[in-house]
Amino acid sequence: MADPDELPAEEAEFEPISRLQENPFPFEWYRLIDESHFWFQWRLSAAMLEVRELGLPLGRPLHGLEIGGGTGVLRAQFEAATAWVVDMTDLQADALRLARPSRGRTLYYDVTERHPDFVGRYDVVVLFDVLEHIPQPRPFLAATLEHLRPGGTLLINVPAMQSLFSGYDAVAGHVRRYDKPGLVAEFDGLPLEVTGARYWGASLVPLLAVRKALLALRPRSEDETIRLGFEPPNRLIHALLRLVMRLESAVVASPVMGTSLVLSGRRLGG
Repeated sequence: MADPDELPAEEAEFEPISRLQENPFPFEWYRLIDESHFWFQWRLSAAMLEVRELGLPLGRPLHGLEIGGGTGVLRAQFEAATAWVVDMTDLQADALRLARPSRGRTLYYDVTERHPDFVGRYDVVVLFDVLEHIPQPRPFLAATLEHLRPGGTLLINVPAMQSLFSGYDAVAGHVRRYDKPGLVAEFDGLPLEVTGARYWGASLVPLLAVRKALLALRPRSEDETIRLGFEPPNRLIHALLRLVMRLESAVVASPVMGTSLVLSGRRLGG
């Protein structure tokens, strides 16, 4: 564990608010992510649909915080689509070192520490594909909500359908996959009014079922599991998946099921 004050200058691409520590998340996943990946484009499309239905102003410089932002792909997408200024935090230092420049700050910060410089500061908090990694989510969610100003918006994305839980989920550090009632129930007793929830990626359900079956056939290394589970095998397949994305998004805005789930909510309190 390193002291933030002792972080070498050449590694200070981010602001070390919390003390650095080891993070077991598989780094191979970060090598595969890119804004051109169909899944990241689909996730953004689902998120922006929720943002527009909420009436959040895209042309105003709202102050956002993305928790668990990794290398900053989603932050870059949000900042390209809006005038928002998005700070980002993660507990994987090597991922943060790969983050591109942004209008916001790049932080190594554990939100459960509730640093006074960040509590109650944000108009929007984005928590995408993080909650499924946390064994006891409620204390984490309570700390997350404290970073929103009263009336601020929380946006969450999680993997959906526990029946699709596979070796990929296990290697990626997922504890669970969600359905709507289960995700909404995580906020019972917390100061959040749920304003919307929608599945997306219904067309991917058969593909994830095949992924689950393939990964059950034989043991694989962590890197191989991540690649097989997330990376399209060739450009043609990737192009077909992008076409499926566009078709589903155009035909059905809120399918009855999907491989992922977006939820929005408004922070309560005076």
